[in-house]
Amino acid sequence: MNSVEAYTFYEHIRHRLPVAEFPSSSRLADNLAELIEEIDVFVFDAFGVLNVGDEAVAGARLRIDFLRQHSKQVFVLTNGASNNRLAGQRKFEKLGFEFSPDEIISSRAAAEQALLDKPQHWHWGIAARSDFSEPELEVSCSALLDDPQVYEDCDAFLFLSSSDWNESRQQLLASSLERRPRLVVVANPDVVAPFPGGFSLEPGFYSHTLADNLPVELEFHGKPFGSVFQMLEDRLQQSRQPVADKSRIAMIGDTLHTDVLGACARGWQSVLVTDHGLFRGMQADDFIRASEIVPHWIVPTI
Repeated sequence: MNSVEAYTFYEHIRHRLPVAEFPSSSRLADNLAELIEEIDVFVFDAFGVLNVGDEAVAGARLRIDFLRQHSKQVFVLTNGASNNRLAGQRKFEKLGFEFSPDEIISSRAAAEQALLDKPQHWHWGIAARSDFSEPELEVSCSALLDDPQVYEDCDAFLFLSSSDWNESRQQLLASSLERRPRLVVVANPDVVAPFPGGFSLEPGFYSHTLADNLPVELEFHGKPFGSVFQMLEDRLQQSRQPVADKSRIAMIGDTLHTDVLGACARGWQSVLVTDHGLFRGMQADDFIRASEIVPHWIVPTI
């Protein structure tokens, strides 16, 4: 899937996304240094903003340090749900960033929290990486691999990762849901993620494809949906520097339908990064006009 195809898919599933109000136009800046008088809390997407694949974006660590030096709060709000909390922190350390555990909020954490509110007797089927271990979750669960009976025995499903997912497993899940509809919790609503050689298909793509063809109930955790934004707002209120005015919080991301839309739905400011993620090599203005999802700011890089 390329950028145009990803954008088209996001527009196709727009009716499942939150509703938001947007500014009438975007302001342009060279980088985030120009925003320090207007923003107190900088919230970063990961893929396409801080890193592309396993490589950190050039200058990203220096910009984070610059913001800290100016007494700004920084957070990562990521839809990456493959890693548990500890592995997620180690990933950023390997990339050269120094974020404390409290500064990293993932869609996986929001999804795991939601699972605890479901019936405790449910047995969950988990779409995850090959190194997933059932004890990682505080619920009864089994990894979804290639045994059709495992799918049949599950009361509900959780989509953590698509890195080891394939069309065969997608068909096993679809067939099982067709026979007996059940809840699918999606811990990563992204349709694609940027890598140096192109884009990977993410859980959002597979889950929306299910909903396009079956009467399946989807529950999303991750941008643009509210639970992860609420987690961050709660964490801010518990910090030493609570923020009363949500317009002083900025979400910095590379997508219109997740980062920008989600931020605007919460009353935050939004910053679209154009050089490293979904719109790299593209004219982002064309997609902004077509979608009418308008970020407050546009920067080439952070």
